[in-house]
Amino acid sequence: MNTTSLLDQLAPLREPSAIGWWPLAPGWWLVFFIVAFLFGLLGWALAKRWHKNHYRRLALRQIKVLQALDKPTLEQVNKLLKATALRTWPSREVAGLHGTKWLQMLGTSAPKVDENWMQSLEKVYRTPSDPAPEELLLGAARWIRHHNNRPNGKAT
Repeated sequence: MNTTSLLDQLAPLREPSAIGWWPLAPGWWLVFFIVAFLFGLLGWALAKRWHKNHYRRLALRQIKVLQALDKPTLEQVNKLLKATALRTWPSREVAGLHGTKWLQMLGTSAPKVDENWMQSLEKVYRTPSDPAPEELLLGAARWIRHHNNRPNGKAT
């Protein structure tokens, strides 16, 4: 027997078709839905945080408007801080505060912010027509960014 003729009689090898990736196995569907759920949860949390801090963004825009004025007064800065605080806390806790108690509330609600800028804010009760120094505007902006939602440090 001739070995070459036997090899010629063999049919060519056929490779099996490639295994497709579709349809996905049930485990991959589970992974997909878990990842989609986590992304949805993250998006919801970010949207909630964005909405919750809307008043801060408005107050910071108002600080920029005050900085653009020729001479913003202490009274304007104090009104802005009071309006921001009223947006955060119930009015019964904040509306009646003035003088030292108001400054204490500002200090305790943002412990990371330096309190030196608030000393010039105290002058609003003496001479309301004085122009606000630039460090007061910067300190007010820092307070708006960093104050806690509750005076005791617990967020609502």
